[in-house]
Amino acid sequence: MRFSFFQRYRYLLLLVGILLSVLAVGRVLLSVEGTSSQTQISPTATTIVSVSSPTPTLILTPSVPAIHFKRPDFEAGITFPQWSHDGYGQTDTRWQQGLHDIQTQTGARWIEIPMLFSQDTPTSTHITNGPSTPTVESVVAGIRAAHALGYHVFVVPLLAVNEPGEWAGTIHFSTYQQEEQWFDSFWQTFEPYAEAAEGTGVEQLAIGTEEVWLQENAPASLWNTLIARVRSVFSGTIMYDMNWTTLEDPLPSWMSNQNLATIGVSTYIPLIDVQARLDRPAIFSLWRDIAKRQLDNLAIHLGKPIVISEIGFRNSADSLYHPWYPDSTTPPDPAEQAAACDAALANVIPDPHIAGIFFWGWDDVRGFKLSGQPAATVLHKWYTSPQA
Repeated sequence: MRFSFFQRYRYLLLLVGILLSVLAVGRVLLSVEGTSSQTQISPTATTIVSVSSPTPTLILTPSVPAIHFKRPDFEAGITFPQWSHDGYGQTDTRWQQGLHDIQTQTGARWIEIPMLFSQDTPTSTHITNGPSTPTVESVVAGIRAAHALGYHVFVVPLLAVNEPGEWAGTIHFSTYQQEEQWFDSFWQTFEPYAEAAEGTGVEQLAIGTEEVWLQENAPASLWNTLIARVRSVFSGTIMYDMNWTTLEDPLPSWMSNQNLATIGVSTYIPLIDVQARLDRPAIFSLWRDIAKRQLDNLAIHLGKPIVISEIGFRNSADSLYHPWYPDSTTPPDPAEQAAACDAALANVIPDPHIAGIFFWGWDDVRGFKLSGQPAATVLHKWYTSPQA
């Protein structure tokens, strides 16, 4: 009798089959054991699903891709002034919410905190904390809140003169003694805030803003003494914020003080002398030929980049006419405000002579308000661009 292959080796084949089955079961058991304490994460989903654990599902916030900025130290900023004793403080809900909104709507990495002091007349030598001056404690709380959200902070003193039509630029004196008294009074009022800035790790501090007559006429010794006083309590970047009206005037010698890191400019340079609406290309060209030229010349003369410490555009059809004035008789025009911001940033972002820009302002700044406006979207486009 002849037997087939399967008949001859049926027991051997059966044994081989049993061995293969055992090996397959073992591999399954090892696979389950190896994943019982691990988590499987989909490469695109934001939900973590546990394989064998009954614990609740954890939802992750989608990660934001890191932006590799061309100019990582560029000061992409917003000014958000508060006009009360408790402004910037823990009870100031507008400030607390505004810090979050500014990040979301503009992508700003710097926040400017102005403090408004006051004096009675342009010739008064006594500077005081007025009803709109935040307390030191409130400013400290505001700085800490900003730092907690990742902002860099720029603290700036402003001066109000309590007479109609007067401002910091018209403060003036007739004798050296009066000038010295004014500088001493300013330091006495400002010193606690400078010390608070140091104690909270503020990155940048101004010693004055738009004090046109004093900037050009007060003795350099008084300015150098003020700079030395500030440096004695503050280790960060010190600067002075000049007004655009003095951009083409000779620079005083004290601006070369080695403790003065740079100069800021309140940049409300008029681009047109009639109430008119311009399209974006025209604004870009005017900004390049007028404003950028003056700012670049200042930086070249100083031998260092400068900062636009304040700039703003009205929500109006004549946004570029008398741009320092907060109100207008022309209709609101959010598109014109946005176009003006876009043209300015298109000139500033690639300019190595300009180290930063701070827009006035987020809210409670009358016609300049950026909060909720199309201009905020323009800022976000530039502030989160790798070109910045």
